[in-house]
Amino acid sequence: MLAGLLGALASPVASAEGPRVILWAWERPENLRFLNPSQAEVSFLAATVDLTEEAFSVRPRRQPLYLPPGLRPRATVRIEMRQGGSLAHVAPELRQRLVERLVTIAQGVKAAALQIDFDARESETEAYLTLLGELRGRMPPGLPLSITALASWCGSGSWLARAPVDEVVPQLFRMGPDDVRHYERAQRGFAPPCARSVGLALDEWRAPPASASTVYLFNPRPWTATAFTEAHSKLNP
Repeated sequence: MLAGLLGALASPVASAEGPRVILWAWERPENLRFLNPSQAEVSFLAATVDLTEEAFSVRPRRQPLYLPPGLRPRATVRIEMRQGGSLAHVAPELRQRLVERLVTIAQGVKAAALQIDFDARESETEAYLTLLGELRGRMPPGLPLSITALASWCGSGSWLARAPVDEVVPQLFRMGPDDVRHYERAQRGFAPPCARSVGLALDEWRAPPASASTVYLFNPRPWTATAFTEAHSKLNP
């Protein structure tokens, strides 16, 4: 179903000016045919995984996504722990089956990259690193692996430095009571691997850190050409 919704797939051309821009497309109808592939890429919610300590189920995307010819999207997969469970208590056999399914999802939609969105608690970070290592080992050569991150994870000496991924995307929105402190620290410069990419929201607009060469944009409403033009002008004044 997804292959039919996505249409023609080819590698997009990177923008020569300003940061690289990637639009997040979540679980809702999205018509992004207005995009020029030279100006922006897309990372769409391909599936949500409901995980317990005994099993998991996958909810594939059910909303249409329309893209312009020549734009090959990235696939984002959201993992949510259910029933009060912890990733730290998931058995190796179940974790390996989950890894296989994640690879299958990315291959099934011919994704340009796979991005994992998981809010790991402090007690789950080692288990998450193990899952990412096993996933990295099972992914086809040349397929990038990306993860989203809470801004609070991106301090000096963070466990993220051990993550076997190609990209970490700290989200500078919905940061809670420490909102200002996290943003000010980001502006001073996150330590690697959090420095090169950033996630911003149109309804909580902030200038991206100077170190960010890639900017992911979240829109709480469906994307339109007007919304994209406004965001692009803010990124490229």
